[in-house]
Amino acid sequence: MKTHIKICGFTEPMGLKAAVDAGVDAVGLVLDPSPRQLSIAEAVRLRAHIPDTVQVVAVCGRPDLKTLQDIQRELRPDFIQLMSDAMPGPEHGLPLLPAFEDGPDLEQRVRRYCEGHPEERPLVLTDGPKPGSGILADWSRLHGLSEFTRLMIAGGLRPTNVGDAIQRLHPWGVDVSSGVEAEPGKKSPELVNAFVDAVRAAESAEESRRD
Repeated sequence: MKTHIKICGFTEPMGLKAAVDAGVDAVGLVLDPSPRQLSIAEAVRLRAHIPDTVQVVAVCGRPDLKTLQDIQRELRPDFIQLMSDAMPGPEHGLPLLPAFEDGPDLEQRVRRYCEGHPEERPLVLTDGPKPGSGILADWSRLHGLSEFTRLMIAGGLRPTNVGDAIQRLHPWGVDVSSGVEAEPGKKSPELVNAFVDAVRAAESAEESRRD
């Protein structure tokens, strides 16, 4: 199975081009307070460099409903990622991706969300204990989540450990930001390519084991 690759935290076109050229599936534009924060207008300008074949994810924390509606109207992202405890109701018709902070009750929170969701295996993102910090998530809490979700994992991933994460957790997707940066908001083309190569190598190893 091809692993969905999402890279977040772009602030300039050069790093964005490196990610698109490397073959990522989605890019995240951060609209929440962060060293990588963009205004909605800046995100709209950067969006012009993203081809239609790559998904655009507006990455937020806990915005109010008006902010979410402004983002949807002006940026037109494929998804708006926000913390799971800040999700508005489905009646607003927003394309939401819930993010779950790491913690002892992670599985319980993810299960609660899935039980109220109409899809059989909803798309969810699990992050580290402090999203955006690059702190590694506790992978022991993620075992089994792929059985009832389309699990995208984030939190401390980098080219040197993403292959191990894929082989151990079998996620639907992987998400990285600081792990491929030269400095906050400035992506390293070398690290972006190394990350994508590591994901594809892990996929090939998994396929060889199944054959």
